[in-house]
Amino acid sequence: MSTAALKAQSMGQPLDRVDGRLKVTGAATYPAEFHPAGLLYGHLVTSRIARGTITAIDSAAAEKAPGVRAVLTHLNAPKLPEPPNAQKAEGIRLEQRVPFSDARISYGGQYVGVVVADTLEQARFAADLLTVSYAAETPALRKEDALETKQPAETNGEKLQFSKGDVEAALKNADFTRVEQTYSTPTETHNPMENSATIATWESPEKLVLYDATQYVKGAQSIVARAFGLKREDVRVICPFVGGAFGCKGPVWPHTLVAAMAARAVGKPVRIELTRAQMFSGTGHRSATSQRVALAASKDGRLQAIRHQSEGFTSPVGKYVEACGIGSTHVLYDAPAIEFGHTIHTVNIGQSSFMRAPGECPGTYAVECAMDELATALALDPLELRMLNNSPNHPTKGIPFSTKFLGDCYKVGAEKFGWGRRQAAPRSMKDGRLLVGWGVATATYPANQWAATVWMQLTADGTALVRCATHDLGTGASTAFTQISADALGLPTAKIKFELGSSDYPFGPVAGGSNSTATVGSAIVLAARALQQKLADLAVANAESTLYRANAREVVVVGPGRLGLVSNPGKSVSYADVLSAAGLPSIDAEGELKEEKNAKSAFQSFGAQFCEVKIDPDLPLVHVTRFVSVMDCGRVINSKLGASQILGGIVMGIGMALEEETHYDPRTGLPVTRNLADYHVPVHADINAIDVTFVGEPDLQFNAMGARGMGEIGNTGTAAAVANAVFHATGRRVRDLPITPDKLL
Repeated sequence: MSTAALKAQSMGQPLDRVDGRLKVTGAATYPAEFHPAGLLYGHLVTSRIARGTITAIDSAAAEKAPGVRAVLTHLNAPKLPEPPNAQKAEGIRLEQRVPFSDARISYGGQYVGVVVADTLEQARFAADLLTVSYAAETPALRKEDALETKQPAETNGEKLQFSKGDVEAALKNADFTRVEQTYSTPTETHNPMENSATIATWESPEKLVLYDATQYVKGAQSIVARAFGLKREDVRVICPFVGGAFGCKGPVWPHTLVAAMAARAVGKPVRIELTRAQMFSGTGHRSATSQRVALAASKDGRLQAIRHQSEGFTSPVGKYVEACGIGSTHVLYDAPAIEFGHTIHTVNIGQSSFMRAPGECPGTYAVECAMDELATALALDPLELRMLNNSPNHPTKGIPFSTKFLGDCYKVGAEKFGWGRRQAAPRSMKDGRLLVGWGVATATYPANQWAATVWMQLTADGTALVRCATHDLGTGASTAFTQISADALGLPTAKIKFELGSSDYPFGPVAGGSNSTATVGSAIVLAARALQQKLADLAVANAESTLYRANAREVVVVGPGRLGLVSNPGKSVSYADVLSAAGLPSIDAEGELKEEKNAKSAFQSFGAQFCEVKIDPDLPLVHVTRFVSVMDCGRVINSKLGASQILGGIVMGIGMALEEETHYDPRTGLPVTRNLADYHVPVHADINAIDVTFVGEPDLQFNAMGARGMGEIGNTGTAAAVANAVFHATGRRVRDLPITPDKLL
């Protein structure tokens, strides 16, 4: 990792979104909006059972329907040369079953066919005519009926089962105060505004173009190329804009492969756009969890033991772990004895996946509620308990955090919120007849930085073009990259054009794990420094240059678009003059960032979430009336976009606490809350004042910008802060989300 600091000029400023005008005017083209010549439309047919076997398919009526070009099922679909989850392929493939590979049904909503027609309406009409018969079996939907139960060893290199010290002895110590409770969260489903969609067009038998709503063009390129036996470079994936994702567009899901299969079968481009209902079974979800948390503390409030056992779910067609312990107990509080573990049950529900702050979101809910219960048992202020247990070292790795300003988050948040006026006893604060509750929780998310390559070109007119196969999920990433590029090159942001969203560009990682700013930003810095070195070499070699025969290593950026000497900044030359003197219309360079591990420091972001709720005791609807969030995320690249990111995460966390829940029909295994009328998410009327503040310093141990990602941390600790506020207001502890009125009656 580069430790040379990048001087902030544009970074930190509230620059308007560079793509804002395109989006508000409708000029931004999303993947489903492309229209290659001869485009046809595919509509997916889904299973009506969750477990069993297809016994017969009658496609005659569908094939004869107006406009129908093809009906594909497991009986006639093209077979893929190689499984798309092959280990040699980069990319993410969570549902590992090849679509239409056999007659077996493993979950409700599994794709059993696709109808391709001249119009979408014709395809949907014909799909209703396809008759599929089944030999149904009783689906396993609960852990008690699980097809398989395992305790996996690790995920993404992190141990899923961990222990240090003697937890059991501490929990049995009569001198310690102990709490132990089970906290549960339901299945939650991603609901971005833009549904998942793919347009597949074969330019030749060996060349495929995909317009795909994805968070990972390079991953999709690799998976699909291997699946169809193509060279990677012969698959182009294009996704200039993403209409939200929350994680569901990171993996390659079956519909993308089906689109390519259908396009090959009919010899025309085919578009498949999932319906909202299909999004509930076909693009992942956050697994339901049950988390048993035990805490022991000495009388002064210092933690002596933490035990955190989590249970979650996966499907028969893949493997995924909602790593609650890694996302919370692994990093939050130190204690002499710590233990966490994970148990995964296989059930007949569509494949679970990562969803904004996977592991951290449900994990912090459970641990932070348990901390609140411990504070009550100790008769301590819940904020004081957290401040007492704020450690500078990573609890399980034993190494210091690179920077940690969590204490400042607590103090600033308490002052802004007015925490000092909180009355400790539940039901003691009122606004007229309304019960008032104040809750607090800690937020956290790891600082991730992976691998990326950035190409940039500087032209003689002083403008720069920067490219990377990364993404902007609607979070403002392209604006942040423009600001980093401007500071790295020493140019105004108006002179920078940043292009992304195409697999033709140099490698960019999945836009997930809050890694993009740190990863792509660091590669931008490396590319800029390589380009400036080329300019310096040209300047010192030119007899007409003011820098002639200077040491190129001593040449630095001394002003906007100017190079000069460290020892004599006034002796300088413009980029344009260097290129003109060399007879070059432009110059380009690449910067490649390789993923590295640092064993000496831990990189983590933290924050404090403060929530106020008001509840009518007769009709116990919970209203979040005020929220204060204070975050330590290193340098904030764009103050306006950064605050927006945290605010969005908080809104999502409020939804988790009070509204979101996917239900399944116990007879069929099909999701019954499969639209935005039945699956509730927060609307404007649910959200009141949210105050977001940033504290801390740039984390220059982490990268040259000093920036850590913040796309997911806002979603952590939020549900716990709401739940803790509800307890303070009512005296009733709800440990089973969402907190609906029936649980407070």
